[in-house]
Amino acid sequence: MLKTIGSTVFEETTIGPRAPAAHSENAIAILLVGPHDSRRCALRQIFTLSPWESREAATFGEAVDVLDNRPIAVVICDTEIEDGSWQKLLAHLQSRAHAPNLIVCSRLADERLWAEVLNLGGYDVLMQPFDNGEVLRVARMAWVAWRQQEAVKSLGGGGATRTLDLRIMRPSL
Repeated sequence: MLKTIGSTVFEETTIGPRAPAAHSENAIAILLVGPHDSRRCALRQIFTLSPWESREAATFGEAVDVLDNRPIAVVICDTEIEDGSWQKLLAHLQSRAHAPNLIVCSRLADERLWAEVLNLGGYDVLMQPFDNGEVLRVARMAWVAWRQQEAVKSLGGGGATRTLDLRIMRPSL
């Protein structure tokens, strides 16, 4: 079954998006952002057999260019980006009408980074080296969440829809 959200056409499946639903311009794209070719290559290899079309950017500026020219549902980015940071990228994403979900990846993923990402509005954190199944699972769930956000927007965001704000609270010592 085909569904249209905004200008993007999706084919509904039980396991996530199946792209492309029509033409490559309608494929569900994921953006891989980071200064290290080897890390982007590792992610690209994981997504090769997935239903997503991966795009890449080495810098914040390149990421903005990709976002301006292609609908993106999910962004996976390194903690360190040339000419920016994951926080700056997240702020930029949140200012967009159809904000993609951000997944941050790090060699040193810890509870502090995870809490910061979630508290600022990011979707999740992936630890390097990457586990193929975990990357695909987290990307799929980020896409599902994005799709639900877009569906609510297309309905005007009214009615019985409620937004739950989950914050990580740490007990004071």
